[in-house]
Amino acid sequence: MKKKMMSKMKRVAMNVSIVAGLILGLAACDNELNTIGSDILGADQLNDRIKKQEFDVVAFNELLGPVQTNNFGSFPFGVYNDPVYGRTSYDFVSQVNLAFTDPDFGDNIVLDSVVLQIPYYSTIETVVGEVTTYSIDSLYGTMENGLEIYENKYFLNSFDVDDVTNPAVYYSDLKPTIESNLGPLIYSDDNFFPNEEESIELALDDVVSSRSAPRLRERIDLTPASSAYWRSLIIDQEGQPALQSASDFQNYFRGLYFKLSGFTGNGHMVHFNLNDADIKLYIRSEFDDDSDIDNDPTTTTIEIESIVELNFDGNKVGFINNELDPAIVSSIQSANDNVSGEERLYLKGGEGSVVLIDLFGPDVDMNGEADALTQVIADDWIINDASLTFYVDQSEVVAGSTEPERIILYNYDDKTVLIDYVLDNSSLRTNHLGVLERVDEDDDTSQGIQYKIRLTEHINSIISGDIENVRLGLAVTQNVSSISGAQVKNPNVVEEILTGSAISHEGTVLHGNLSNDADKRLKLEIYYSETIN
Repeated sequence: MKKKMMSKMKRVAMNVSIVAGLILGLAACDNELNTIGSDILGADQLNDRIKKQEFDVVAFNELLGPVQTNNFGSFPFGVYNDPVYGRTSYDFVSQVNLAFTDPDFGDNIVLDSVVLQIPYYSTIETVVGEVTTYSIDSLYGTMENGLEIYENKYFLNSFDVDDVTNPAVYYSDLKPTIESNLGPLIYSDDNFFPNEEESIELALDDVVSSRSAPRLRERIDLTPASSAYWRSLIIDQEGQPALQSASDFQNYFRGLYFKLSGFTGNGHMVHFNLNDADIKLYIRSEFDDDSDIDNDPTTTTIEIESIVELNFDGNKVGFINNELDPAIVSSIQSANDNVSGEERLYLKGGEGSVVLIDLFGPDVDMNGEADALTQVIADDWIINDASLTFYVDQSEVVAGSTEPERIILYNYDDKTVLIDYVLDNSSLRTNHLGVLERVDEDDDTSQGIQYKIRLTEHINSIISGDIENVRLGLAVTQNVSSISGAQVKNPNVVEEILTGSAISHEGTVLHGNLSNDADKRLKLEIYYSETIN
């Protein structure tokens, strides 16, 4: 693509022509551009200096299919019913590791209990004395699910078996493979629903020994068969190769599979924090009292209570099972005109869909650069503000809390965020990636109106020749900070998306560049200053 470099001296000269504070205000604030600084330059003079122009864009859809899910920071579990797209269910598998390898359990071992705990993501609401109340974040739905936990017999490699210099990649459709390699059922709950109350542990005398944030905390029923399972799995392996190192243990015990086994009504979905999850085996055993720990020279052994801990810091893979509305899948598949663009833009996280965007319209003269961009470069504009406003198609989207709060725009060619993302120091980068604007900003059940995304520095970089006018990607995101890459298993056009999109469950529909509502068509809107000679 043709580039044009602007000399440093020329840029300085142009910038001097505009009040420095005005330029900073235009780039960073939401205030009306035709009134800022009017008391400095005078309204007429300002309107002569700063102008607005809209440019055509081409935006079209791509359906994704299975995506990489072994690089998530948290893992969704359960079922989510999107009012536009349909039902999606989530399960996952995780390796577990010994907190300490090559343990010495002692003699005459008694297994007292086995406790599983996995925290939810939560927020403190109130603290009264020692009692803390919480609300669970990332909880969707109000009805119960069935939860089953199985031993996993399928080995999750850390590296690509065909090229050990690359990390292993696992996709959201791995579930059938895990299902065909199931070990015994370890735990089940037909009526699982997250409890928002703080988790309290009691000592033997029923005194509170600890308080912690809400979590799935279950004492696994130690039937004779269950007790024999855990003893054989861990305790009887003392001194054996299986417990000598993390890699040996992962090959011996290949992890746990958390399976959605059914749900009541619409069920629910929640995110588990596996970073702080563990399984603890509480045991009593005897050790030689060579150091006279009990200060009783007549005893030769001492009974000690100890904990064998397994944590979840191994490889993990999430599974996504879409039951999308066939009608909307057909709409997405047919809305992929990369020349003219589309009437509607469909965004759905996970195994959903993304939007690809080409800025500045067509390249009629076939010189490798959009004709409108060529003219902007020739005119030596100073870009004060550039943005894309995506209007929610309210005729397609059900208003309320199921509308995604955030979408993200990124460099699709390089799979990187824009320079505006890097330079945005606001909380959660809201200057660059505006949150969903609603009819009532204080009510997340009110209808969504639009998302406004600023790309001022990106456009400046194009005009100055620092970067190409690359294709952009648009997606919903669960977390605007999750910007690493997640591969697409069977790419048509899109080979990789951002992890924040891969883990996202929500969806929306936006007006495209060919919308029947001309006022809501997607346009690139630029406020600029012409070169002053």
